[in-house]
Amino acid sequence: METIEIQNLTKRYGSSRGVEDLSFSIKAGEIFGYLGPNGSGKTTTIRCLMGLLRPTSGDCFVLGKRVKHGKATGHEHIGYLPGDFRIWPGLTARKSLKLMASLGSSDNTNKRKEELAERLGLDLDRKIRALSKGNRQKVGIIYAFQHQPEILILDEPTIGLDPLMKQIVLELIREAAQKGATVLLSSHDLSEVSAICQRAAILREGYLVELAPISKIVQHGESRLKVWFAEGAKIPVLPEGKLPGIRIIQQNSNTMQIAYQGKADTVLKWLAEFPVDRIATPETSLEDAFIQYYKREARYEK
Repeated sequence: METIEIQNLTKRYGSSRGVEDLSFSIKAGEIFGYLGPNGSGKTTTIRCLMGLLRPTSGDCFVLGKRVKHGKATGHEHIGYLPGDFRIWPGLTARKSLKLMASLGSSDNTNKRKEELAERLGLDLDRKIRALSKGNRQKVGIIYAFQHQPEILILDEPTIGLDPLMKQIVLELIREAAQKGATVLLSSHDLSEVSAICQRAAILREGYLVELAPISKIVQHGESRLKVWFAEGAKIPVLPEGKLPGIRIIQQNSNTMQIAYQGKADTVLKWLAEFPVDRIATPETSLEDAFIQYYKREARYEK
């Protein structure tokens, strides 16, 4: 069953384009990645889906019902975390979450709220204005998850969180999907999406340029390695023409940053010929990871 459907959605802001003729659907229990750089149209899509923006044309459907602008269609079934989550600064996290829960139809949020706060390490009795950016984000995550919704619409949910908290949030998303929830996950982070999503859509300047299983999309992306060589070792030179899809981004006396496409097998076999001390995989922004993908996307025309 498709719990989210977007049909020929277009949203324009005067002469500017938000999104253009988007169509895709998401099934129950699926974690669906929604990818693209800033300004690509991700948040515009989500706001239309939530009824916060009126589309120029096209339709959005939630649980089979057409979304109407300003009518909160299906909101009692949705856990929504906006990318610019804000909340009353003078209230405690506990009071804020209780107030937001009272706006919905669920009366069984208190126990779940406490469980989530414990997992995320959040003090619910501190005022919002006293919380760090990361802890305010945790309040937003609890807000989205506390009523155990059928649909989760999450716009950059891990922004501002440390690596451990990011993993906990991803675990919460997996658990929700295993119980049948549909998840729309908007993100810049390719590694985050590739770790958790089955399929993803990629936007560029409001156009849908790909809709495919995440395994196919990752193969088109450019991954990176940072390599440290043993003290005093000579930095290797990339053999010209023998390692297609691999390039040196930066190097100094004992380190090298390498970009590659596809599987890591070729580059790792090449590095194995040299005295490598250690290797790290730096987090790559979506813009960097997909720059080669965008260049090769022949069917996209501005």
